[in-house]
Amino acid sequence: MKCDSKMMVKTAVWLGVALAVAYFALPAAQAFIQASAPFLVALICPVAMLLMMKGMNGDKQDENAKSGESRAKSGVRDADPDKA
Repeated sequence: MKCDSKMMVKTAVWLGVALAVAYFALPAAQAFIQASAPFLVALICPVAMLLMMKGMNGDKQDENAKSGESRAKSGVRDADPDKA
């Protein structure tokens, strides 16, 4: 996953949609939503970064799991040159 403005725009759009739905669906909470909207908009960048980092970390874990499974099935061990 690339760290670019496209992801931040997607996150901003989804946050805007969520705020609009909450604003009209929960009339009792309209004042709270109006008060917290600027704070949530300021969190777009950090939230998008966390989502991107989570996505990149998940890919590495999948690759490590696949390579470990294939080594275990074939009976191949990693040779450590320091333990010779």
